[in-house]
Amino acid sequence: MDKLRKIGLTALAGTFAATSAQALEMSVSGSAGFTFATADNDETTGNRFSFGDSLTFSGSGETDQGWTISASIEADGASANNYYDDRSLTVDMGDAGALSLKQSGAVGTPATQTSSAYGSVSHSLIAAAGAGVHTADGLGSGTDGDTNIGYTNTIGGISVAIGYTAGITGGSDHAINLSYSDLMDGLTVSYGMSDLNSAQASGTEETQISAKYSMGGITVGWHDMSADDEAASGTDYDARAWSVSFAVNDDLTVSYDTSTSDKTGTAVDEEVTSIQASYTMGSMKIKGHVSKADNSNFVSGSEDNAKAVAISWSF
Repeated sequence: MDKLRKIGLTALAGTFAATSAQALEMSVSGSAGFTFATADNDETTGNRFSFGDSLTFSGSGETDQGWTISASIEADGASANNYYDDRSLTVDMGDAGALSLKQSGAVGTPATQTSSAYGSVSHSLIAAAGAGVHTADGLGSGTDGDTNIGYTNTIGGISVAIGYTAGITGGSDHAINLSYSDLMDGLTVSYGMSDLNSAQASGTEETQISAKYSMGGITVGWHDMSADDEAASGTDYDARAWSVSFAVNDDLTVSYDTSTSDKTGTAVDEEVTSIQASYTMGSMKIKGHVSKADNSNFVSGSEDNAKAVAISWSF
């Protein structure tokens, strides 16, 4: 019996050796940290301390055709339904481009070139300002979100990203973004558009034009966005934003960004500004922001404030 087992295992190993020339590489990375955040006194925010930790499992290998297959999944107890957050599968075909399936960071979503030291643009840090659309939403993604198929390639110096979400209630979503960095040193420009039908009777069309320019340690970003609801009485948004960041040295970065959103049927614009900073010491990063929204929720004179300090470690 032992001889038969050895013969069977030897034959099986020979079969794999004859049909596979792949080398599989696996890795695990992680992070942990905590945040202290405050908001307006009239808001109920619960515990102002929050804790975050995650492990990302990644694997990649090469096929006989020379394609690179990579996959990753982040485990972090993201919601009550899932113990994972971001996950993706990518097939890189070299000059023919790359195909991907993602449940995070959907490919093709209209890109904004504005950036900040904290890692999020100002409007996303103000809870009440969620009523205003300041940047293109693009394809839905993230925890418990949609799974998107995407394609990326560089053609004639233009980076092309196309995304598609099939089977969404109300109609499938699609998006495309083009970016170009060869006009002049330090300048990147992009144009993106998306057609979103999910939970919309007639759908929403988004466009976004964005640019950034870097010179030394200074980077200036700008974008102009519109979201048009195709329904006869739909709500439209138009927004503009710009940011400036300065890398004081390899470890310290400070930034300022501001955005304005206009909503049909309202008398005032929602305006959000933010000052941010980040400092890196080896695997540890400390960052903070002070952000303010004027005419929050498009209500004249309404204000919203938020501040936070976060410390994290990567390993």
